[in-house]
Amino acid sequence: MPTKEPPTAAADYDVIVVGSGLGGLAAAAFLAKFGRRVLVAEKAQGIGGYAHAFRAGDRYYDPAIHVVPGAAEGGTIDVLLRYLDVREMCEFVESDALYRVVIDDDVLDAPFGSEAFIASHIELFPQEEEGIRGFFGLCEKFLEEAHQVPLQLSPQELGEAVEKFPTLFGNRMSTLGDVLDQFIKDPRCKAFCSAGWPYMGLPPSQLSFELFARFLYTQMHGLYHCKGGFQHLVKAFTTAIERDGGKIVTNSGVEKILVADGRTEGVVLAGGQEVRAPVVISNADATHTFHDLVGIEHLPKAYQRRLRSLKGSMSMFVVYAATTLDIAAAGGAHETFIYETDDHDASFAGFSEGEAPATVVVVPTLLDPSLGPPGEHLVTSTALAPYEGPEPWSELKPKLEEKYLNLIERLYPGFKDGLTFVNSSTPLTLERFTGNHRGAAYGWENTPAQAGSKRLTYHTPIEGLYLSGHWAQAASALRVIVSGSHTAQQILRADGVTDVGPEL
Repeated sequence: MPTKEPPTAAADYDVIVVGSGLGGLAAAAFLAKFGRRVLVAEKAQGIGGYAHAFRAGDRYYDPAIHVVPGAAEGGTIDVLLRYLDVREMCEFVESDALYRVVIDDDVLDAPFGSEAFIASHIELFPQEEEGIRGFFGLCEKFLEEAHQVPLQLSPQELGEAVEKFPTLFGNRMSTLGDVLDQFIKDPRCKAFCSAGWPYMGLPPSQLSFELFARFLYTQMHGLYHCKGGFQHLVKAFTTAIERDGGKIVTNSGVEKILVADGRTEGVVLAGGQEVRAPVVISNADATHTFHDLVGIEHLPKAYQRRLRSLKGSMSMFVVYAATTLDIAAAGGAHETFIYETDDHDASFAGFSEGEAPATVVVVPTLLDPSLGPPGEHLVTSTALAPYEGPEPWSELKPKLEEKYLNLIERLYPGFKDGLTFVNSSTPLTLERFTGNHRGAAYGWENTPAQAGSKRLTYHTPIEGLYLSGHWAQAASALRVIVSGSHTAQQILRADGVTDVGPEL
């Protein structure tokens, strides 16, 4: 079990992981399986980062992660958990559909499966059939080509790849809006085709088409809730770490990453204790990692410039509620995007100004009634929010909470009459619990210039210092887990290990 007790002897570890988000836990579990002596240092009382749950009486809430792809047999998460010998600790329940979209009086239920998904959009916009098929067909072709191209290419290989894969290289610097404009004329149809953008933090006019295509088609073949809550997934990783000799300490924030002669030597924990290790993985906010823990002076000038050029994403405002309304009988969906307008730029501007123009409503008890007491449904409303609102958060919080409750009421009349519990978290809450700079919800902003391979790599200019999580090459819960595994595999390869486990 994770402990509050500080680690013992100063040179007992091969790897120290800063932060216990899913990326850090995945990296630690992978390395522990290969016999590395691993220490995970977490500043908070609980572990899991965005996957750390909380309880309110008999109610269990996952703050940020509600479903994940890749949990079916043979999927990425399934393969990883089996490889770590902890698959039996997680039972996954498939969601009812990809999502529901509500804009004014129009409702779209987006099913799983590419053809059914496309057909659902054509049913609402039959006049745009050719464009809808063209747009989503390009998404599939883009990913088909992307899967054939390695992340690292020599100049000669790059030239050959540009000729061989024109869809990939012709669109990788495009915004989602750029590509939509090539195929679809009806602005409202565009709005429905791109409705999932809040989960990537930017409207179509700014969002990377590459990230949208990857995000959508990763989820297209099924989304899964972890029965009993995603704390079970966190527990699976911690079990693997501790079973294989690793240690996890809570209430033990890292105050400094020790660097000498261009390489890392370990960390200094809160209270001043030095813990030595030749490898350190930071699962923490990259700005905090390099400015506060490492010291920017240890980085090459070019890397400093790159850090300055990167921009963090917006934060979130989350409402947690419970109601006695029978949402299942009302035809509720597990996940619903509700908008007050089909102008996504206007919605984003509203978010930026501390308003409530849209939200994602999740009802986890539709898939897993065990999360709440009998006769209740749990409901969360997640929306983008600025770090600095138009007024202090102590004043803005209750106003926004009420506005988002009203949006949920529009979906499910009678919801507010049956309220049994309400609480909410602001960007300040996210910053406090995750350490993310200004409460950034998605790490770096998901623009074309900051997507995929254009993000920071897992290795850094400091020998022995690595990154994992959404501040490196990841932008979703699944990709965060994969990023931790990839970080671990890079470390193992650097140690001369040839068989580094499954390619995820």
